[in-house]
Amino acid sequence: MVDFGPVQPPGCKGKVDLLFVISRQGTMQTEQTQLLASFPGFIDTIEQKLEGFDVHIMTANPDGRWPGEDVCETGSGLCKTYYPNCGPTAQDYQCGIYPDLKTKCDKVLGAGLTFNTGGGAANKLCDLQDGKRYIMSGEPDMLGAFECIAKVGASGGTAAMGDAMIAALSPALNQPDGCNAGFLRKDALLVVALITDFNDVGSKSYAKQQYEAIVAAKGDPGAVVMLAVVPNAPGEFEPAEKCDYEGGDSYGIFEDLLSRFPYKVFGDTCTPSFAPFFDQATGKISEACGSFIPQ
Repeated sequence: MVDFGPVQPPGCKGKVDLLFVISRQGTMQTEQTQLLASFPGFIDTIEQKLEGFDVHIMTANPDGRWPGEDVCETGSGLCKTYYPNCGPTAQDYQCGIYPDLKTKCDKVLGAGLTFNTGGGAANKLCDLQDGKRYIMSGEPDMLGAFECIAKVGASGGTAAMGDAMIAALSPALNQPDGCNAGFLRKDALLVVALITDFNDVGSKSYAKQQYEAIVAAKGDPGAVVMLAVVPNAPGEFEPAEKCDYEGGDSYGIFEDLLSRFPYKVFGDTCTPSFAPFFDQATGKISEACGSFIPQ
């Protein structure tokens, strides 16, 4: 028989851009612990399933603030009470020194986070490869680097999850002189992970606008895998450590967004482990890569 070549399209060839948008409101410490515990297995599984694994990983600023300034330094900041640090949950924070180390991008909505400060945060500069605001394959300590960018803390403002996602993927932030320069690649599969224990009350955009922005960034909804670990009770505020309900039948505002994509996974913040949701997302990544034709 004549060899007609591979039946499947080229696929993502191992290239995956992972965008995390993680709320850092006051109740998010439990969710961060669950995320950090689930991440190593997630990356290992993707690497095993994707030949030529090549990843970019970024955590986007969810509220356009730098908590070290807002919580630790200014006004009635905790540095006035706990100098030389920012209190019992931020003892590594260096009062009066860290503000001089922040950059313009540290306060930009959607910009990659490399200097998480405040209660429960990493409270150190993330020394990422090539000075980027995201992790790249070849990072000497990928797990340590991820903990640094993903340990966003619990001292942030109201998270604008959808708006932050739009900004992170925008041409303005991804152009050569933008905060996220080089993160978004045309020939890579995009995976967006939204993690919050509160409905998105901070965004000015709606699901349709968010969907259109993502498709504009990638050109095809099939080039995107969406993961939302969010409250499974519309309009409810149910931090994981205080979950006392049986679960709802809707994921609220996030359901409208994810329903528009062919590859999506929902997870409930009121579960003891996020690992099952990441396992499902890995399956969706493999499935998407089987049909994604890089532009």
